[in-house]
Amino acid sequence: MIKILISTLLISVVSSLASTVLKAAPATPAMISGNADKGEALYYNHGCYACHGYNGIGKHNLANDVSGIMMSEAVYLIFLRARSELNPPLPTQRMPHYPESSLSDQEALDIYAYIRTFKDTPPEAESNATMRAIINSAQSQAPQ
Repeated sequence: MIKILISTLLISVVSSLASTVLKAAPATPAMISGNADKGEALYYNHGCYACHGYNGIGKHNLANDVSGIMMSEAVYLIFLRARSELNPPLPTQRMPHYPESSLSDQEALDIYAYIRTFKDTPPEAESNATMRAIINSAQSQAPQ
């Protein structure tokens, strides 16, 4: 019971700190020790895309450094490992647990490296004819 409480507290603290520190400099390629090519296969083999999408935009976004969990390899590993005996540890978290017996540290870091390649670069609305028509229609119906 104590172990569960400590794990839950650790997850809460890591999540809170990660979102607070997001304003800090993002990880640079030199700070990423995993192999993104290997991580890509692992990302799909472990079904990460089901929630995080094929490019980090899904039910739980990861692209463009929006997740505090992705601020460093250490925070990412703490998040994966601290939860290893709980699934889910908190009612608001639905991510499966990944103890080292199911995903080695190196494999986790490979996935981290792959996720760090995600960039959400949607086209400008003006470059899309359908979006432009929707914007024009909304503007023409707006009260003057």
